[in-house]
Amino acid sequence: MENRSQHYFFLVLLVSVIVLTVFIFYPYMTSLLLAVVFSVTFRPLHRWVSRIFSKGNQASSLSTFITLLIVAILIITPLIFLGRQIYTESSSLYYSLTEEGQRSHIINTLNSLSQSLSARFFNAFPAYDFSSLNVTVYIQNFLEWSFANLDTIFSSVTKLAFQIFIMLFALFYLLRDGRKLRTALISLSPLLDTYDQKIITKVRQAISSVVAGSLVVSLIQGILTGLGFFVFGVPNPALWGSFAVVAALIPGFGTSLIIVPGILYLFFESTQAHAFGLLAWGILAVGLIDNYLAPILMNRGIQIHPFVILLSVMGGLAFFGPIGFIAGPLIVALLAALFEIYKETR
Repeated sequence: MENRSQHYFFLVLLVSVIVLTVFIFYPYMTSLLLAVVFSVTFRPLHRWVSRIFSKGNQASSLSTFITLLIVAILIITPLIFLGRQIYTESSSLYYSLTEEGQRSHIINTLNSLSQSLSARFFNAFPAYDFSSLNVTVYIQNFLEWSFANLDTIFSSVTKLAFQIFIMLFALFYLLRDGRKLRTALISLSPLLDTYDQKIITKVRQAISSVVAGSLVVSLIQGILTGLGFFVFGVPNPALWGSFAVVAALIPGFGTSLIIVPGILYLFFESTQAHAFGLLAWGILAVGLIDNYLAPILMNRGIQIHPFVILLSVMGGLAFFGPIGFIAGPLIVALLAALFEIYKETR
């Protein structure tokens, strides 16, 4: 009886301390989650650097620091400047839409585009009058939501810099001491070691196939879309490129939802050469990434339908905020991994 009461007391104490620890770590969950994802994604890079600088010793602090430096210079720093540009363009466009003159100009532009398009098809389709549908209100509401999420990231430069520092610090130890951490987790788990190994392997495959597959491909497509908009003269290229990242996750349509309106804008507002140039860019550059790079990255592990990934991204953004772009697909991928393990071991 005494042993049982001690056991229950220990469990209550353990759960209480775990809950308190979660609350302590909660402000840094975004940085820690990104560190976990990056540690899995850049593990091959760390192995390659370790072979050059430390004779294959992945626990070397030197090779880990060099890997961290490469990641910071080539990936994290450009993403910070790109995110800052998206923030500037979204805030500028949002505030311009609140001005009545700018809203009227957009409606008049849409009406002229509709009339020109109808005339090119010999009035087979009547021109739509956008005056009855205040489309700027919908654009403004959408930008409001986007601007609010971006504002939480860039509202404090000091806070952002501290979160990045925590993420890089955690990434350093995850890359250097990843094997030790894996052994410790397996020893603490009440499951059989074979089940623990399968769960860790499936989670790693899920991160590789979903995060380093779908999300990386959509990010590259968004960057290429924004670059095409910048070269051919579409306004706010970074902002529309960020929307193309999410659009790239939509099955069947993808970045065409962003590129086609850009082509139409250039066709009626600029020169036809620019419009055809953006069309060629969308087919040859953006399209080839989806056709060739996506199968290479996504066929490494767990297969999840693109529509499920899209829902997980949108749901993750609504529930977790900006980090939901990664947290949502990661949780769904973990669920898929557990289902696969259940099928194998039932």
